[in-house]
Amino acid sequence: MTSQQQRDSSCSVEGPLGMEDGCIPDERITASSFFRNSASHAPPRARLNIQGYAEGWCYDDSTDNSPWIQVDFVGIVTITGLITQGRGDANFWVTEYQVTYSDDGQSWNNVTDADGTPIKFPGNKDSNTLVTTSLPFALRTRILRIHPTEWHWSCCMRFEVIGCY
Repeated sequence: MTSQQQRDSSCSVEGPLGMEDGCIPDERITASSFFRNSASHAPPRARLNIQGYAEGWCYDDSTDNSPWIQVDFVGIVTITGLITQGRGDANFWVTEYQVTYSDDGQSWNNVTDADGTPIKFPGNKDSNTLVTTSLPFALRTRILRIHPTEWHWSCCMRFEVIGCY
């Protein structure tokens, strides 16, 4: 099965897919890097509204020129949007990002506009305000990857994926 773009959502009821509430296991949240390889900045710290020390995933700026963070749902899900936040305990947040998706982790597709241009989605303007972004079409895919392209001070974020199983 290949990833599909659909203009209409196939979800009868959309909702969070499990980042914030922990239904998505930590091992299914991975990234290109994380700051100093410290567990306090690791990908599972990207859960929406997570609290405590290091409230968010942060990339390793000393080694990573193209950061990304991804969720592997293991099976095919429908994804219709994202909710993002910055790092809750510091003035670090992603201001712009792109999204790719894959069914196998090898072949990736960009979320694009009608002309085929990868969309740059608006991110956050502070550490804690939730920003909800609807995708221009529903994705049927296994893996969702977020590619931060611009950020304030440092590339750190928390997020939730919206859609249905």
